[in-house]
Amino acid sequence: MKRCYCLFILLLISHVLVAQQATLSEREYALKYKKAVQLYAAQQYFEAQSELTPLTNRKYSNSMVPYAHFYHALCTFKQNKFFETRIVLRQLFERFPDWDKIDEAYFLYASAALTDNYIDEGMQYLNRISGTALKTDIENMLYYHFSKVTDRTLLKQLNQKFPNNAIIAQLLVDNIQKSRTVSKEDLEISDRLTNKFNLGVNQAVSKKTNSKRETKGVVNVAVLLPFRLNDFDASKSNRANQYIYDMYVGMKLAKSKLEAEQINVNLLTFDIDRDANLISTLVENNQFSQVDLLIGPLYPEANKIANYFAKSNDIVQLHPLSNNRQLITDGKNTFLAAPSFETQSAKGLEYMKSQTIGRTVAIYYGNTRKDSTFAYAYRDEAIKTGVEVITIKKFINAEDIDTRRRASHIFVSGSEESFGGKVINALDKKKVTSPIIATSSAFDFDVSSLNIFNRELLLIQLDYINRDKDEVKNFRSTYFNEQNSTPSYYSYWGYDMLLFYARMLNNGKNQLRSSLNAIEYTQGYTLDGFDYTNGANENQIVPIIKYQNGKFIEVIR
Repeated sequence: MKRCYCLFILLLISHVLVAQQATLSEREYALKYKKAVQLYAAQQYFEAQSELTPLTNRKYSNSMVPYAHFYHALCTFKQNKFFETRIVLRQLFERFPDWDKIDEAYFLYASAALTDNYIDEGMQYLNRISGTALKTDIENMLYYHFSKVTDRTLLKQLNQKFPNNAIIAQLLVDNIQKSRTVSKEDLEISDRLTNKFNLGVNQAVSKKTNSKRETKGVVNVAVLLPFRLNDFDASKSNRANQYIYDMYVGMKLAKSKLEAEQINVNLLTFDIDRDANLISTLVENNQFSQVDLLIGPLYPEANKIANYFAKSNDIVQLHPLSNNRQLITDGKNTFLAAPSFETQSAKGLEYMKSQTIGRTVAIYYGNTRKDSTFAYAYRDEAIKTGVEVITIKKFINAEDIDTRRRASHIFVSGSEESFGGKVINALDKKKVTSPIIATSSAFDFDVSSLNIFNRELLLIQLDYINRDKDEVKNFRSTYFNEQNSTPSYYSYWGYDMLLFYARMLNNGKNQLRSSLNAIEYTQGYTLDGFDYTNGANENQIVPIIKYQNGKFIEVIR
């Protein structure tokens, strides 16, 4: 009560002082508002709040006023003044109930309320959100807050109070399933909720830590990858996750290279697998918010926490291996190091249209989910660019080849190394001679007969290495001298990724987007480099190769 009274007096005094100030012209208002937003962007939240307070006075009603309220609330939120955040937002709701960004304001209010443990109030404001744009953010926020509840009785109470909330249901089911001693009643609850919400494996929670980040003249990088140290055996070189260790060795070599460029990097390594609890504990540490770049995690359970944490603390997150565009749909500082299936498809189609006559395609894919995902991404991009899809089919044998119409080209998506050869043999059997573009993962380059490649066949090969490049030769030599082994593709990839992002972040995160938009960065890297121009959040470089004069060459990227 005393807290509320004191805050009320402070707000009253501030509004009295504001009322006594001269009314600003619209141009003056715009200049002060712009200054406040710049202060906010520079993370000077107290100073920004001081500039914004007079701009929220009722005597102003221009189009910038609701934004002034919202940024004022953001400033208080960033300073952990959650009660004040809610007061400012209530003023916004009262004065501008039809504001076009009202859903974002409802979300911020709910976040402040839940953080202050006003659960009913927070849920009430989440229910006011009418659009779907914030769906992922809402889920992540709820996971973050409610995953802290480990007592099953409390989770049951929450489920009874909010019976239609899938996040709470998931957490309750997870709690029951992880327990060694479960009653029949709890198992029945688990089954009922699983069926009601069609729940799958354990999802993740999200964590937010609002501590002001400092500029320290060093790039702090947190590597969140599944090293599985508990199962590590130094005598084994064929570990299932050997690619993780190869990638990390590449990063360490990049760190040494960056030091020679006067770029200091702290490489912080964490063993993060599927278990969301590990990263939940990690992000509880306020010092973790000083990180500039998160690399990983690889699994969705842990990624939900990392992604929400990164967004909340304005940290850059990089997905090192994923081709899933959904990971970057709602995050300006979330990036794919590799191109998505959609971008690979667009680049493949662009090249094939330039090389073939006609605008039709037949698509065949393999057994894995990745195969079908890529195939349907190619179909969608083909339709989008006016290419007719004659057939799209899972390939099992030669009878699956469509011979009714000759396609201008054929796309083959496969993950098994024998798959590409089987499709080509079937095409030969059916006397189909259309040019082919395929995923390189569908071929075994060590075992396959070179006759397979001596045809109109192009391969999308993200792991293409031009061994004639000086950068490749130098890296290979350095790697062998330090590791007494030859580098894998993942070693090169880890090296290039850290080299690129540390260079980009060394000039400050505020310059990141403009630096990415400036040019393609293809020089000075062992592989093909990075292209995030035109506002892209995924690497748009797609190496396409073909076999020519006894070797594979890159025809486009």
